[in-house]
Amino acid sequence: MYTNAIFGFAVMFRKMFAGKTPELGAVVFDAPGPTFRQELYEAYKAQRPPMPTDLREQLPWIDRLVTAHQFPILRVPGYEADDVIGTLTRQALEAGHEVMIVAGDKDFAQLIGPRVRMVDTLRDVTYDAELVRKKWGVRPEQIIDYLALVGDKVDNVPGVPGIGAKGAVALLERYGDLAGILANLDDLKGRQEQTLRDNRELAQLCRELVTIDTAVPLAQELASLRVRVPETSKLNELYMELQFYSLLTEDAAQALSAAGDDTDYQTLDSTLTLRTRLDALPNTTPVAVWPVHEGSSAMMGALVGVGLAPAPGEAFYVPLVASDGGLGEGALALLRGWLEDSARLKVVHDSKRLRVLLARYGVSLSGVVADPRLESFLVDPTGLVPHRIDQLVKAFLQRTVPPAKSVLGSGKKARRFAELAASVTGAWACQRADVVVTMWPQIRERLEEVDQLPHLQEVDLPLSEVLATMELAGVRVEPTELEEMSAEFRATLLQLEAEIWRQAGREFNVASPKQLGVVLFEELNLPVIKRTKTGYSTAAEVLERLTREHPIAGLLLQHRKLAKLLTTYTEVLRAAINPVTGRVHPTFQQTYAATGRLISTNPDIQKTPVRTPEGKRIRRAFIPAPGWRIISADWSQIELRLLAHFSSDPNLLEAFAQDEDVHRRTAAELFGCVPEAVTDAQRSVAKTVNFATIYGQGATALGQRLGLKRTEAKGYISRYFQAYAGVREWLDRTIEGALASGYVETLLGRRRVIPELSSNSAMVRQVGMRMAANTPIQGSAADLCKLVMLTLAKRFQTRGLQTRMLLQIHDELVFEAAPDEVDASCQLIREAMESVGDLRVPLRVHIGVGANWAEAH
Repeated sequence: MYTNAIFGFAVMFRKMFAGKTPELGAVVFDAPGPTFRQELYEAYKAQRPPMPTDLREQLPWIDRLVTAHQFPILRVPGYEADDVIGTLTRQALEAGHEVMIVAGDKDFAQLIGPRVRMVDTLRDVTYDAELVRKKWGVRPEQIIDYLALVGDKVDNVPGVPGIGAKGAVALLERYGDLAGILANLDDLKGRQEQTLRDNRELAQLCRELVTIDTAVPLAQELASLRVRVPETSKLNELYMELQFYSLLTEDAAQALSAAGDDTDYQTLDSTLTLRTRLDALPNTTPVAVWPVHEGSSAMMGALVGVGLAPAPGEAFYVPLVASDGGLGEGALALLRGWLEDSARLKVVHDSKRLRVLLARYGVSLSGVVADPRLESFLVDPTGLVPHRIDQLVKAFLQRTVPPAKSVLGSGKKARRFAELAASVTGAWACQRADVVVTMWPQIRERLEEVDQLPHLQEVDLPLSEVLATMELAGVRVEPTELEEMSAEFRATLLQLEAEIWRQAGREFNVASPKQLGVVLFEELNLPVIKRTKTGYSTAAEVLERLTREHPIAGLLLQHRKLAKLLTTYTEVLRAAINPVTGRVHPTFQQTYAATGRLISTNPDIQKTPVRTPEGKRIRRAFIPAPGWRIISADWSQIELRLLAHFSSDPNLLEAFAQDEDVHRRTAAELFGCVPEAVTDAQRSVAKTVNFATIYGQGATALGQRLGLKRTEAKGYISRYFQAYAGVREWLDRTIEGALASGYVETLLGRRRVIPELSSNSAMVRQVGMRMAANTPIQGSAADLCKLVMLTLAKRFQTRGLQTRMLLQIHDELVFEAAPDEVDASCQLIREAMESVGDLRVPLRVHIGVGANWAEAH
């Protein structure tokens, strides 16, 4: 069961009453069923998606939590919680009390007065009348009329079309309230007058909908809602049951800590003891393994020791190196036998890291059956990115684990693990191994609940072995080529900077957004496109629009592009070359991208530019082992092919079946001509529209990308869906299903939960809908690529080929092969990439071979 909402509520409750002793109080929830507002307006809150199941399951626990605090709970059928709170507020004021409303809903601003405040604990803001005016531009007593005019998207209250927030504030400043506005329509002019006349009844209905009812018939007398001292024992029992250890009272926490003293943590002092402990480890349940190594890189840091935990509360540490003497090679030799035994089951958080680390010491890890990091990602890829150990422990155990700096220190006084006593490192490593073995069953239970165990066992765990092999292999990079590029880029940057200063009329820091904003918008008087919280926006999209206004904008874009290439690629790549291997060894992350795409870090090679001359030069620096060749294999339009597969649109299916140019065919539909008559410019527009569909872009975003008016872009989208009606139907079905369930699935059934779909904000829900439309496509492309990587790793090994998989870049795979293995490797690669997935359309792959990546690509 998820406990995030319960934990958040518990923390909020504790924060709310820190240092406060209210005399009366109540926690008010909406009662099941419709309210009087649905009778007034059927569409009231109709746009809200159903409450996600995982949230609904937590509500009874929140009731228990409130009850343990001895706080009254109120629900009144036919009324919203807002109305009950409004009624209690009125009664409390009449009884002479001061009132604090704990909520973040702007509707409550109408209740604020000299003795009523509203506390938003999420934003840590307490609203009084002055802050209401600063926030919304009106007095608390005008909030009802303000909301009647502007509407409330959260509750689906439409408001008066075309008035907007600024218009509402101006009208209320002049006429006081809605009645005053409607009584003086003759004073108004133009569109504002007409829209208010046309929507007079709607405005009055909206006013009724947003008005909090302060006369709800309550069964309880105000005096009965006395706040009593919380039942500490019940609260602690509940916190223990939920494993909210951080919320326990001091006495309970000390008792738990005393019980925790029974944990059996041991730092071994001999290989004889190690042999005995290894022999005693269970064979039927996984043992947690936690490696200790220097630095952050498994490819570079020295292995210092290994922590093993066979059961919760029991762990031992094997020190290989320590300031007071480690067990050295003898211990590693004993560990090797256990680590390489596939019958000795292991649970490892980030097992790929351990594989890479051990491989450098000649140890081949085997028997890994669980990886909490991968499993947490499959349960919910977005919730705990990137699923570090501390994130998982906090989420599943409601505890914390001390970071490495708690024993190493930080800054100039930081030490290495090898400089610590074995017992100090051992206590830290044992605790980490212990939390892994403790929390793993919870994560596995959740994994099975969402039916993702097969994906873990068949795809993600095996893939982590393939990725570990790729990280160990690395890719050769020519440092001389990078040095030459860096020198050229620096020289060009100096020239660009000089020209930018000449255009500006003075010298300034080109990299400073603040200084640049002053130059562009105050000294050159260019139009302000967008503002940020701190001043003028000088983002790339702003500069793009300013290129039509002044040549300095184009120069700035060139400067930024070149500076990024220098700092992100040429210099970073040079620094990343391993001095031992002479190769770059990127880390491939499986738990970073919610779509399931692999991400490379340290360095990030996946964002290397493709089509620009500079990008091609950078790729030219990637070379094979001496005498070998680089092979690049890239799917053609895999995302559009997946769109055709999912939607079964007959026009798309036909286009791919006949191996047509899909962009040219789309252009013919958009511009009303035969494919042979399509120009390059029209095909380019069609290509943008095709991919805009996948990414859920609307007319505004598409218009900005194409440099068109919104109406023109809207026309393109309309004609696109006329031509590919099956795509529209599939998108609608997918989004509708996601709104109902809260998640979408890929081709392989991998699930992505999209919390944005249940947001009260219409804008956030729109973002969620775009994710719902895009994830099945992007995620399925990622799935297919992973399947191909697994297939090729096996086939290369089976055929006895030395060919190595080096990089995975979106829809491209990069290999290096010996000259006499190139043809056989290319054939295997093509077969694997074109046959994967059993799609309704054929997959096509472009394969290139060259002396470097640019030449092969």
